[in-house]
Amino acid sequence: MKLSHRLGGQSEGRLLWSRWRRLAAPSLFFLGVIYYEELFLKLYCFHGLSLAGAVFTLLFSIPIAMLLGALCGGVEDRLGRRLLVLCTALVSLWMGAQTVYYHLFKTFLTIFSLTKMMMVAGAFGNMAVGEILLNWFPILMMAVPVVLAAMLGNRLLPDRPMGRRNNLRWLALGLGVQLAGIVLVLFCGGGVLSLRYIYFQAAVPELEVQNFGMFTQTELEIRRVLFGIDPDDQILPKHQGRQTRRWIQAEQSPAGEEPKLHTMDIDFQALMERDREDLELSEMHGYFSKVKPTAENEWTGRFQGKNLVWIVAEGFSDRLLDPVRTPTLWKLAHEGIICDNFYTPLWGVSTSDGEYVTTTGLIPKSGVWSYSESSDNAMPFAFGHQFRALGYRTMAFHDYLYTYYDRNLSHPNMGYEYYGIGNGLELEEVFPPSDLEMMEEIVPRFVDEDHFMVYCLTVSGHLNYNREGNVMSDRHYDEVAGLPYSEGVKCYLACQQELELAMESLVRQLEEAGRLEDTVIVLSADHYPYGLTDEEYSELFGHPVDPVFEIYENSLILWSADLEEPVHVDKYCSSLDVMPTLANLFGLEYDSRLMAGRDILSDTPGLVIFSNYSFLTDLGAYNSTTDVFTMWDGSEPDPDYVAERVAEVQNRVAYSASILDNDYYRVVFGDPED
Repeated sequence: MKLSHRLGGQSEGRLLWSRWRRLAAPSLFFLGVIYYEELFLKLYCFHGLSLAGAVFTLLFSIPIAMLLGALCGGVEDRLGRRLLVLCTALVSLWMGAQTVYYHLFKTFLTIFSLTKMMMVAGAFGNMAVGEILLNWFPILMMAVPVVLAAMLGNRLLPDRPMGRRNNLRWLALGLGVQLAGIVLVLFCGGGVLSLRYIYFQAAVPELEVQNFGMFTQTELEIRRVLFGIDPDDQILPKHQGRQTRRWIQAEQSPAGEEPKLHTMDIDFQALMERDREDLELSEMHGYFSKVKPTAENEWTGRFQGKNLVWIVAEGFSDRLLDPVRTPTLWKLAHEGIICDNFYTPLWGVSTSDGEYVTTTGLIPKSGVWSYSESSDNAMPFAFGHQFRALGYRTMAFHDYLYTYYDRNLSHPNMGYEYYGIGNGLELEEVFPPSDLEMMEEIVPRFVDEDHFMVYCLTVSGHLNYNREGNVMSDRHYDEVAGLPYSEGVKCYLACQQELELAMESLVRQLEEAGRLEDTVIVLSADHYPYGLTDEEYSELFGHPVDPVFEIYENSLILWSADLEEPVHVDKYCSSLDVMPTLANLFGLEYDSRLMAGRDILSDTPGLVIFSNYSFLTDLGAYNSTTDVFTMWDGSEPDPDYVAERVAEVQNRVAYSASILDNDYYRVVFGDPED
């Protein structure tokens, strides 16, 4: 009886397998392909794998595999086998492209970026080909499943296609697995930055890939682009950090007199009443009405009436500074206002995000080119508009393609006369173009103006860092040939010599024209030189660099000739804080509640925000990957303080995106023409 029962069970199992084999076999194949490539990507990009990441990636890979299995198994044999190979190739292409893209840009490729790929490919196609050749091993590993699909097609799809009803049942089962995975995530709410938080609220592609897989990250990215980011319920922090110590005697406000705040006359209550039917706008008005503004301080208006040359330097790192090799940059970096804990985080979509952060004081939205998306928005705080209203001539220059990253749209919208290659800026046709040549050409255009505000984006420090693909590296290689570094590091230092010459030219021309004394020079990086491997970048540090925080350490050059001695600020700050700091120094009118950055010279506690929600404060460091906050003094952190900081970070990210999505400055202030 037992044997008969066992044989009967086996027969039923065979019958069930025979019935569903047409869908189950290709689905299992796709599950193996997707899970294999997801794990390979995690190990290759992050050099590690968590248990939660392995489990949830498998769980969320099942519905995708079942969908592809139904697609291939639901048609006749020959077409199904062709689709099997095609779908496997598309999966492998997407995962391989993400691997190469992350290796090149330290971020993942988004759907939005794909729509702009022709622009990037046209400019950096040769570089991409070079990266593919350098990354032949992961590309080869991603291609293995395509070969297997071609070899196993007959075995995986041997029978006739199943009926439409069975296909729908299969897809419904896959949907059930997806919903089960989402429900399971709902129960994972432990810790400050829980899996539930990452899946439903945060906008952190890196953590999404680590915990849920690349395909799930793509799904979440599409959701964010279409529907935005949900802010955190927790709005106002209760636990403040220590006050910032500045190595200069602060002027005290007269007794009993409250310092003026960087706010404008905005009736948020009236706005909430006007927009009560629009839930998102109403929530934004309520949030910004409760944000604590920064106060004016002894530095407010210190540079009022001066000219400004503001530079965002491609791949700049203070590790390249040398008193002999880069004397001008060294001088500017060690005089003026010096931020001892300044960082340039790398953001998640394009390198233009670093420029957007610096010049707007806002955090870029995940999934899109934020500067491009802002082109039709009102940008009243943009310095092009602010300084032009004060009678300045406002100009912007970039020594690369005029239309690249849609800067031909975004920068005029920021109030600048904008010039790049192909529109009023003619430079030698090499890559990368020369920062020195740009500076020699543009300074005569503005140096004789009564007042000028000039913004420059450089390019000579762009990767790749080798003599064959970087003309500037080859041009200056002899100047660094004797340094004790590897070839890639030498080529990086060599191409940045062009930035040194450009700054030397700027200072010289300003001095010859008698304008140096009344001109403020500001320079910061768009991002650290990620064209170097971590091992290569470590050579400049003299020890293995910490990839979580230390790799983003940098300098902000904020120099004025009339500062008699260096002024040190030890607050933790970043490129996000540059714009509001300059607005305070130049006495511009702005509302500090409507920016994600804060005036570095104010008494607001320091906060450095990274793209994966890790952050630094004056009390310690939070690593979102490990969900651990480490106090600088080694003591135990206050859990409420940590939770509030995480909420504050999430809100600054979410409401920056909401400002972009809703053209919020126009909502508050009306059309700029009015």
